[in-house]
Amino acid sequence: MKIWAHTLVKNEEKYLWYAVSSVIKHVDKLLLWDTGSTDGSLRIAKGLKEKFSEKIDLKQVTLGGAEEFPKIRQKMLDVTDANWFIMVDGDEVWWEGSIRKVVETIETYSKEAESIVVPTVYP
Repeated sequence: MKIWAHTLVKNEEKYLWYAVSSVIKHVDKLLLWDTGSTDGSLRIAKGLKEKFSEKIDLKQVTLGGAEEFPKIRQKMLDVTDANWFIMVDGDEVWWEGSIRKVVETIETYSKEAESIVVPTVYP
């Protein structure tokens, strides 16, 4: 069973390293696509690609406007070769226990489930 992560970012330099680092060891591949960052996001993404070259697909894509967003998401789906994928925002940092629980749930219920929704819980 393969699990991929989709991360579509723009100007996420503050949290990007943490977001990717929180899931990378739990997925088989991570699509990290930048839509025109003007901050340090691309530099951070390139550093992550260098560190996890076998797992990260780094790509720069052009986002003409908000209407392009679903089209880029669809392109990510089109190249995904996995049974499951996780959408990870560039500022979404997973706690170790949470991402592990999601992966365990996928491994346990993959034949019965079509999707898994993980609620956001505020302290």
